[in-house]
Amino acid sequence: MPLPPSLKKELQSHLHEMVFSLFKVKSKQNVVIIHDQQSPLSKIVTQGYRDALKEHGSTLTHFWDFDAFTSEQLIEKINALKEGDLVVLVQSSSFRVSVYRWRLELFARKLKVIEHMRLSYMKESEFPTYIHSLKNDSPYYVKATEKIANLLRKSKHIKVECMQGSILEIHSEMEEPITNTGVYEEGENWGGGFPIGEIFSEPKDITKWSGAVEVFAYPGEDHKMVFTPKPFIIHLKEGHVEVEKCSFPKDFLPLIRMMESENKDGKIPIREFGMGLNRALSKQHPLTEATAWERVNGLHLSLGMKHGVYQKKFNKNKEIQQRYHIDIYPDVKRIWIAEELVYDKGMFLL
Repeated sequence: MPLPPSLKKELQSHLHEMVFSLFKVKSKQNVVIIHDQQSPLSKIVTQGYRDALKEHGSTLTHFWDFDAFTSEQLIEKINALKEGDLVVLVQSSSFRVSVYRWRLELFARKLKVIEHMRLSYMKESEFPTYIHSLKNDSPYYVKATEKIANLLRKSKHIKVECMQGSILEIHSEMEEPITNTGVYEEGENWGGGFPIGEIFSEPKDITKWSGAVEVFAYPGEDHKMVFTPKPFIIHLKEGHVEVEKCSFPKDFLPLIRMMESENKDGKIPIREFGMGLNRALSKQHPLTEATAWERVNGLHLSLGMKHGVYQKKFNKNKEIQQRYHIDIYPDVKRIWIAEELVYDKGMFLL
């Protein structure tokens, strides 16, 4: 798909802003783009970086085709980089260089990392939306997360109203929220997956969820998003799915069976309370790739025992297996945190 000139210019602008403003690359720092040629969007994003970096200097800008090197050759080239250099991963799927997630190994070398994952999952009609989602909206993310985080820290009550009237409530204090705003200076690692824009927490007592939510999107077994023509209702009681009261879509049932297999009692807990802040993403402007879609402007919740950040709650219980983390996307109308309305009419209220 050849990009219209206006969209090509927009992509160049977003990537230039990302490299030099968010990641603060200096004139003498290396920028390495490790890419493949396996999908149209991978080629488009790679060309976007060529356009954005054309003035950075040919001796400092490097484009490496992942498929042209062995893992050992790539590691050797990476080891020659200096602390603070930037590595950009443009991946049709997900690069595998070792048994570990490569981004973590790059962080361990004190390199900055921008990761574009599973670009082959995106439909051609979604390419403009993906490009729009790369905009540097960091000032808005910072402002929004500061307000929401302060409310979460004092909250003992969260209320979610869905479009058809279903109500979900949390009567619990919340864990310390985690943010993804594009501000990396004070963090342990500089970088992550793109697009960005998110804040999430979960109840300190996960049994304190109750009510119901109307779900319009969830990831399928192939890790691609499924968007339902009509939202379905998930009923919750004492922090667990009331499976017998729910009527699930056929494609959602295998996920239910997977999550039921985690624990001896077969119960499916609800854990994460996440808010995406990326204003380029919405029901009207979807993305099929699940990680990118997680930044959608609105609410996402997680089912299943697994949580990479809050896992220590349960790691001493040998009967609990933290294997599955399935994000679901409620069709939200309004959200209240600590009795304050924070989301209404498709917008966060700042």
